[in-house]
Amino acid sequence: MQSLRPLQWLYRPFMALPLTLLLIACSTTPEPRPAETALPPLPIALGARMQQIHPTDSVLPEVEGLNAYLVFHLLAAELAGQRSDLGFALDIYLALTLETQHPLIAERATWIAQFAQQPQAALDAAIIWATGSPDNPDAQRTAAGLLLQQEQYLDAFEHLLRYERLSSESNYTLLAGHLVESNNPVISDLYQLMLAESNQREIPSSDLQLALALLSEELGDAQSTQHHLQQALELEPGNVRALQLQARLLREAGDSQGAEKILRTAINNNPEEVRLWLELARTQLKAGQLTAAEQTFDHIISLQPDNPQIRLALARIQIETGQYTAARATLEQLTDHPLLSDQVWLHLGQLAERDNEPDVALDHYAQVTAGQPLLDATRASVRLLLDRNQWMSALALLDKRRQQAPELNIQLTLLGEQLLRQQGDYRSALDWIDGGRALLPEYQDSPQLLYSRAMLNYQMNDLAEMEIDLRLLLEIEPNSAMALNALGYTLVDRTDRINEGLLLIQKAHALDSEAPEILDSLGWALFRLGRHEEAREYLEEAYARLPDEEIAAHLAETLWELGHRDEALQLLGRHLQSDQPTPNINRLLERRPDIRPK
Repeated sequence: MQSLRPLQWLYRPFMALPLTLLLIACSTTPEPRPAETALPPLPIALGARMQQIHPTDSVLPEVEGLNAYLVFHLLAAELAGQRSDLGFALDIYLALTLETQHPLIAERATWIAQFAQQPQAALDAAIIWATGSPDNPDAQRTAAGLLLQQEQYLDAFEHLLRYERLSSESNYTLLAGHLVESNNPVISDLYQLMLAESNQREIPSSDLQLALALLSEELGDAQSTQHHLQQALELEPGNVRALQLQARLLREAGDSQGAEKILRTAINNNPEEVRLWLELARTQLKAGQLTAAEQTFDHIISLQPDNPQIRLALARIQIETGQYTAARATLEQLTDHPLLSDQVWLHLGQLAERDNEPDVALDHYAQVTAGQPLLDATRASVRLLLDRNQWMSALALLDKRRQQAPELNIQLTLLGEQLLRQQGDYRSALDWIDGGRALLPEYQDSPQLLYSRAMLNYQMNDLAEMEIDLRLLLEIEPNSAMALNALGYTLVDRTDRINEGLLLIQKAHALDSEAPEILDSLGWALFRLGRHEEAREYLEEAYARLPDEEIAAHLAETLWELGHRDEALQLLGRHLQSDQPTPNINRLLERRPDIRPK
């Protein structure tokens, strides 16, 4: 397995690509003959060169794929970039990427978007680049990294698979670890995908086994965790990440001595591996061995005395093990570090919250300036403000931050929309979303914001506006199963355009045949068309996957129409007797009082 690397491993920074190379690569010329390819260029005199440049007795091959429009805009974009007008350059490259779908233009757009700190634009371009260059490992790795950054883990896994097949390198552990830390609900889905991939391999992968161990641990499956971890260690006994996990599992089971023994053995084999020393310090602190932990900390610092990352790691361990005063002292030494200060202030704010000092926490969070720490600090600040019922201050902070950090605009806009939606102020929520869309680069829109806008319009019963939003989304992402299903279900449930809605749902089902919400929509569409037996099949599968009350309402009505009335009443009664709200079942019973359970 490749050693663990930071997230940046998955995508390289912006690099200049000569415009001449770009123009040449975008054109298509006749293939040279093998003999011409093999021969090196011959030295020629200036006069001969002039004759070659302006031949009089030969016809130049026609160049396809380039035209005046394309050349003009590429030149305009490059000149804008030379003048540091990245916004204008990016707008042009994104427009050309969407228009031409050319992988080289998409690659250039990807790097410019990353350099301009526009992650959504970078992702959009990278997907086109990776799709157009399926055999390019850089394209697959970059797409995976940007998808991971946007927490689109299942799609990231697909690109990591392609990257491994092209390069023989893998980092599934990085993907799994990032997912576990994010608390994203797709953990089970990713586990199943990775397990299926592992089972079909003739040559097992320690990286894949360790990733499965991390995911199964998060899912609470101790037996599978131990199985996958043992597989990983058998394949690669010195795998540091696997040894860390093994020690942690022993420690959490109350066997600190066993954990320390494993770590000591691993350290003897790899005495300069800082991660093992950090895990040892964590184990000692958990066991209350404070003096031993301090000695371990001193040794870690001696290994890399000029590395402030080590001190930050120590502070995190101190926080994790309840050494809050020591952690604060460690962090306060790092507040002026140019690369770490954002993370440091975030941790100091969290410590202040723990000490029930909200004003101090807000002051610390206000020092954070960029990236994921800024997003986390803003979320924490909003929570503190809402605890005081200061809604307007929370929204003002979100607006300030999304203008300050365009790369976080979408996440912050969605957070503000959620606050306004919870207040029932859908009109203000729509305006708030449009404010976020206005901050996007020119010629860009956000599928996430469009989808949220569509759902708000649905809540306001403005189906025409909802359809406009979803159609715009589908222009950007024509294979968005979520948008296809949402539009299709709305047409089926709320209009007489049932056949049109069914076609959209069927397309969504072809893209994602296991999603319970799509199976439910498909079953409901068939029910509305009078195809009750077919509807039952899909609705029962949907309910088996997600036994919620909306699917139950659809399934119960279908069972009733098929004559299975006792089964329908039992299903409804089970949900009505639960503590969960049943708005869809309530609407069904109002519409069909004959179905009401006795």
